[in-house]
Amino acid sequence: MTAFKHLDDAVRQVAIIAVGAHFGAAYEVYAHSAVAKNRHSMSDARLSTLSAGARPSDLSVSEAAALDVVKALLGGGILPDRVYNHALDVFGEAGTRELIWLVGHYCSISMTLNGFAIGVPGQDA
Repeated sequence: MTAFKHLDDAVRQVAIIAVGAHFGAAYEVYAHSAVAKNRHSMSDARLSTLSAGARPSDLSVSEAAALDVVKALLGGGILPDRVYNHALDVFGEAGTRELIWLVGHYCSISMTLNGFAIGVPGQDA
């Protein structure tokens, strides 16, 4: 799925950090915040807000749409039509599929990291 990426990497990073924050997966948030900062110059304030599970005020339309999908999926149940249809409008069918897969994939990674108590390097778990 990641060999043929349809989503912009900044959008991917917002989604991944939001998933990691939801699960309290310290390493995931740490690692992807570094990627977001280095590759996309995301501010410390934005990364702190995402890491706290909140919505930054400076998201692009695509980042906001991705965060809406993440939050809806993490809330449980079926993805609401309104959120799904907006994602289709923003990302197209392939991008929306990729985003949904990405959320599920990083949920699994977050739980695995937490299961093995993988924390931030140099800090106690």
